[in-house]
Amino acid sequence: MGKIFLILVLILSFPVFSTVVVRAMDCPDQFEGRVKAIIEPVGSTHVFSVNKVIFENHRLLKGNVKDEVTLDVLQNGPFQIESRKDYRVQLRNGKVCWIDEL
Repeated sequence: MGKIFLILVLILSFPVFSTVVVRAMDCPDQFEGRVKAIIEPVGSTHVFSVNKVIFENHRLLKGNVKDEVTLDVLQNGPFQIESRKDYRVQLRNGKVCWIDEL
């Protein structure tokens, strides 16, 4: 009975441990920059329409980021981006992890 309980605890705690370990590596590239331009899609839009947002990298915080970064950001997504404003951007493989307005 004790071995079964121990195995059950280990199995149930594995997702928590893996989340903690992976979370630290989630967004390996981070920078602070200003929105240079927002390019909206032409034609009809739908729920998953994306804008091309061009950032000027003003300050590298972590990783390897170019001086100018173009990202796809959901038009109706969780991040509201405005032209000529400054943001802290976190990336993973060139995709947005998180964006905060500065």
